[in-house]
Amino acid sequence: MTARPLQPITNLLIRRVFKWVFLCIVVFSSLQAWLNYKSIEKNFDVTVRDVASTHLPLLALAVWDIEPKAIQKQILLITKNTLVGYVKIKSVTGQEFSTGNANLIGKGQQFLFDIPAPTDASKIIGSMELIINRNILHQELVHHFLIIFLGMLVLTAFILGAVVMVLRQDLERPMRQLADFVKNLHANQMSNRLELQLAPDHQYSEIALVINGFQTMQDSIQKHISQQDALVQERTIQLQTAMNSLKKLSVTDSLTGCYNRLLFNERMPGEIRRAVRYQRALSVIFCDVDFFKSVNDQHGHAVGDKILIAFGQCLKDELREQTDWVVRYGGEEFVVVLPETPLHAAIEAAERMRRSVESNLADLNFGGKALSISASFGVAEKSANDTLETLVQRADQWLYFAKNNGRNQVQPTLKDSEQVASSVPDVA
Repeated sequence: MTARPLQPITNLLIRRVFKWVFLCIVVFSSLQAWLNYKSIEKNFDVTVRDVASTHLPLLALAVWDIEPKAIQKQILLITKNTLVGYVKIKSVTGQEFSTGNANLIGKGQQFLFDIPAPTDASKIIGSMELIINRNILHQELVHHFLIIFLGMLVLTAFILGAVVMVLRQDLERPMRQLADFVKNLHANQMSNRLELQLAPDHQYSEIALVINGFQTMQDSIQKHISQQDALVQERTIQLQTAMNSLKKLSVTDSLTGCYNRLLFNERMPGEIRRAVRYQRALSVIFCDVDFFKSVNDQHGHAVGDKILIAFGQCLKDELREQTDWVVRYGGEEFVVVLPETPLHAAIEAAERMRRSVESNLADLNFGGKALSISASFGVAEKSANDTLETLVQRADQWLYFAKNNGRNQVQPTLKDSEQVASSVPDVA
């Protein structure tokens, strides 16, 4: 998009002001000239008659005495008045005297005066014809018009000069500063306050209103952004909480609160890699509730669910926080993962769990029905060649061995832990 050329508002105002001022100058100058013309024209006849009344007595003496030189002298004095372009004196004896521009005859304005006798004003001894040069009147009109026009033009120039200085100082400079501030303002700088460099004597005007309005807008935007940031943060926390809850639900067994098999499959390979990388021990305990199928069949699944919940809690009570974790592997089967735990320590932990189950679930009573619950445990420590499958399989086989060996026990036993670290029990 082509950038439009900048037209400073000061220049625009000056041009418009000058146009109207010039128009006013022409109108007022013309009006003044017209009024002067009317005034001059009004006094024109009076002026001509004053000239005639001044020279007629002297002309009357000169004509009466028939003194041509005196007559000629008088008409020369009359033509010295710029308004009189041509003078002609005619006596009753037939003598004529004239001077001036004869081309004005028939063109200029004519005035005719009788010359009375000096001794008897009722007796006429001649006549005086004056022809007025109206071009002089027009020239005077133009002269007055030019003087008025130039005077108003000079005055206007001074006024416009003052206006220009005021506009540039009080309007153009603040507006340019405002434009530069807005142009260079970025989204992350909305908190930067708008501060303009105004003249010390600057009054509270529309510029100040614009500044206050912009600052108010900045405050509103900043407040809105802060509110939005707080809202986004709140929504983020809520979303994170919801995601954590959802994640927890996705990896947690809804009945017992233990982890589920999905998490086991995701997390257990990492435990094995850590154990191999740092050459640390890793043990697992495979366990389940003894005769659980019979409990379900005889007492119903509701009782079975309560037993599983209590059994899972017994296991969790013996775990180390932030280190060990327990998984409901399926049905009544649970797997306890013991990082950094050798076989003998894992057997001890399994034995504690067995005793906890035996103690807490030995005399359960559900609706008047007494139940004695126990559990069996199989323990295995990861060997150098173990994979996830082989480690879990070996712990499962020790569990099977414990069940075949009478249940309510931990296999292998603590005294056999050194000899059977990576062996598989004979369950045939």
